[in-house]
Amino acid sequence: MFAIYKILGKFITYPGLLITFLWILALYALIRKRERKFAVFTFILGAIIYVSSINFTSYVLSKLLAVGDSEDKGEYIVVLGGGVDVFGDRVELGKHTTRRAMKAFELYKNLPRKVVVTGGAVTKGIPEANVMAQVLVDLGVDPSHIIVETRARNTAENARYTFELIGNRPITLVTSVIHMRRALKVFKTRFDEVYHVSADLPIDFRNAYLDYIPTGEGSYTFSMLTHELIGLLKEEIFMRSKTKVVQ
Repeated sequence: MFAIYKILGKFITYPGLLITFLWILALYALIRKRERKFAVFTFILGAIIYVSSINFTSYVLSKLLAVGDSEDKGEYIVVLGGGVDVFGDRVELGKHTTRRAMKAFELYKNLPRKVVVTGGAVTKGIPEANVMAQVLVDLGVDPSHIIVETRARNTAENARYTFELIGNRPITLVTSVIHMRRALKVFKTRFDEVYHVSADLPIDFRNAYLDYIPTGEGSYTFSMLTHELIGLLKEEIFMRSKTKVVQ
């Protein structure tokens, strides 16, 4: 009974509610017979939303992007910002940035060294690097060990401005699991020695019945994954075109 209640609940909240509406619409159009093309269209649209909203799909795509961690041999820890949340006059680290900062602190505890926090304000407001720096200080990182980079608005600028601050030194890169592959590709164009430790698992997948039911979390993670896949493709095209120009 509990499982049935949970499943029904998922189909009366977004995105399940939208899927339910589309499939009811498809059934209604099919019954009318004259609108079979519309019925097929709405059914397929609902199916696409369904597949893109379940944890299983995000899990499979995440496995394609995931990169196994390397050893932590960097002279510097470099933490990439992943957004801050602003609500009125309150500002705090977003979920992704918090997890990255916690992983950086874990590495710092094992081997204290300089930590570069990189991330500016994409639109307006306080740079996320400033918020990350304060959180790390509150956790116990020596303020003199923190290097704050507040100009970067994307991964390429993270790499560029970090390089300008510390030069070509061995680094341990810290970012989210699904972002690491793209971040490595970008940072290795500037740094000769890049170690990497991932944080921020993309999805809670336990191969249970709820992992095959559409959820808002699944839909959100799918959008993040498509963003990373498109970003990887863009970097690949950019690097190939750059190589051709050099040749």
